[in-house]
Amino acid sequence: MIEAVEQVGGRLRQLRRSRSLTLAELADRANLTSGYLANVENGVTTPSLSALSTLAAVLGTDMSAFFPSSGRETVHVHRAAGAEHLKVEAGRARTYTILSARSVDPAFTGLLDHIEPPEVTSPYSCFGERLLLVLEGQIEARVGATVLRLGPGETLHYSSHPEHALKVLSDEPAVILWVVTPAIL
Repeated sequence: MIEAVEQVGGRLRQLRRSRSLTLAELADRANLTSGYLANVENGVTTPSLSALSTLAAVLGTDMSAFFPSSGRETVHVHRAAGAEHLKVEAGRARTYTILSARSVDPAFTGLLDHIEPPEVTSPYSCFGERLLLVLEGQIEARVGATVLRLGPGETLHYSSHPEHALKVLSDEPAVILWVVTPAIL
């Protein structure tokens, strides 16, 4: 999966150029810096999922546009030993395991999110919906002005249009099952 993350910068450059946008124009529209986007395009910086979501919205696409589509399967069995792990931000205590098939035109993405405490995500908003199931640990979820504490076995379904963020409250890692639309991988 590392290859897919490394290709994000090149795909971002292709999408930006296909829309005749300069780095400065895209940075301004996405509320990011030109230097940050240049580093992403050149593979120096790995963007967060929230930054990719924002960039996809500004570019009029969804996050699946940043990841390669060749060889995607239509039927997928997830086996623990062969899991595809995705660590989006270097140095962050968060790892995603891709659970869903990466088909040509997926309707959703299933992810297992392993978050070490005391991780706090930056608030972001994007198009679509999120469904989460807390498998382990305790989290605080903020969606707009609503703040909820959730533990194992509890779910939350929300529109991802309002700003939303998570914080790990427990001393042990939080493990969350996500179902995300539109598909992001």
